[in-house]
Amino acid sequence: MRTTSAQPGEQASPAAAPARAGSARRRSRWQRPPVALDRRARWRTLRGRAALSFAVLAFALATVMAVSVWATVSGFLVLQRERSAGTAAAANAAELLRDLTQDGTDPSEALAQLPRESGATSLAVVDDAWFTTSLEVGRTQVPAALRDAVLSDGVPSRQRITVGGRTMLAIGIPLPDGGAYFAVLPLEELDRTLTVLGVVLGLAVALVPPVAVALGWWVTQAALRPLARLSEAAARVAGGDTTTRIDPRGDPELVPIAASFNATAAALERRVRADARFATDVAHELRSPLTTMLAAVSLVQDGRERLPDHGREALDLLASEVERFSRLVQDLLEMSRAEAGDADLTLDEVRLAEFVERALPERLRPRLVVRGAQDVRVRVDKRRLERVLANLVDNAERHGGGLAAVTVTGFDGVAHVWVDDAGPGIGEADRERIFERFTRAPRTGRDSTSGVGLGLALVVGHLQLLGGQVWAEPSPQGGARFVVTLPAQEQS
Repeated sequence: MRTTSAQPGEQASPAAAPARAGSARRRSRWQRPPVALDRRARWRTLRGRAALSFAVLAFALATVMAVSVWATVSGFLVLQRERSAGTAAAANAAELLRDLTQDGTDPSEALAQLPRESGATSLAVVDDAWFTTSLEVGRTQVPAALRDAVLSDGVPSRQRITVGGRTMLAIGIPLPDGGAYFAVLPLEELDRTLTVLGVVLGLAVALVPPVAVALGWWVTQAALRPLARLSEAAARVAGGDTTTRIDPRGDPELVPIAASFNATAAALERRVRADARFATDVAHELRSPLTTMLAAVSLVQDGRERLPDHGREALDLLASEVERFSRLVQDLLEMSRAEAGDADLTLDEVRLAEFVERALPERLRPRLVVRGAQDVRVRVDKRRLERVLANLVDNAERHGGGLAAVTVTGFDGVAHVWVDDAGPGIGEADRERIFERFTRAPRTGRDSTSGVGLGLALVVGHLQLLGGQVWAEPSPQGGARFVVTLPAQEQS
């Protein structure tokens, strides 16, 4: 046994990296623990797409609503401003005409006496002469089109103009004898009101998507909860728990789905139990003739030296096949007992490195490497863990070109056992399939027997009972690596 110490910084070394990150992507489907989705993958889920659709719809509705509110409110405010300004201008024109005709007041004095709002300017045209109350706004600031419409055509008119960079409203009211009254009013307050309205509507539209996403995510949580329960139940059934059932909990939408799922699960459970009973019955029935065959082969082997060469070859072949048949019966019995719920489990706390060393055949013990895990303890059923190690080592010896190394390490509260072989490795497409029953990886040149494909399936079953996992990945040395993980006990 070789022992190496691993410093904290060494746990990310190339030898340890596959067990922490890369291998997690390649472990078998029924072994893979649930992992949190990253942000990008989260939005590709049904819930994420529903929340995003909700946000897009809310954004579209908010945009349409904002545009409608802007058009309606701005139009209403402008119209109200123009109407009120026109009414005030008409009243001032009537008062100006009265002052000029009845009192004979000078046009400049008459304009100065007219009421006007702050920043507004009054202009009058009397006998083709222009009078104004402001030095900035005069005849030239009134557009020619507005002057012609009021003075030449005698039509009251209004028009937006710009004076000194300020937006203003010019209103013209015709007077008898070819005169006219003009009022130029500022629109800054109206512009500020419309600006504030636009900012508020813009912020509202900008805030709608994140709020809608959050709301949609929360709403769809309740809406998709039955689907999540169905998915979890299906995952448990796929993991081997055929007793899983769905309780609709009074949800009328879930009742038919739950009834169909429960009926399917019940039928599958009956089938699995029937298959397990059949395998158990067959295995038990085969034990008696198998015992007789083993005894007969042993008896014949006692006189092996008296047999001719071709007889000894036939005897060796018969002994090999009987041994293989015996292992098959033992594996079927073990598997059928586990499926029938009769698996016995006796847990003991052991030092993992010492246990692995004792479990290895003596000739293979020099290939054991311990990396900083001399004191790592696990709570396991010794018989089952021994079978796990024996099956993995036997798999490496028979089908993996020979055992290359067995490494024991531990970090983050998890104990690891890596079994590396010297074969050509296992293709990515076969790394999950080889754990299924009666499945064998492609044979190598050193395969002496074909095997029956139950060894790795038994490894999965044993580790499930022990709370562990197993998966296959490429070995840094070029062969295949089988990674076994077990929960480590806290150091006292």
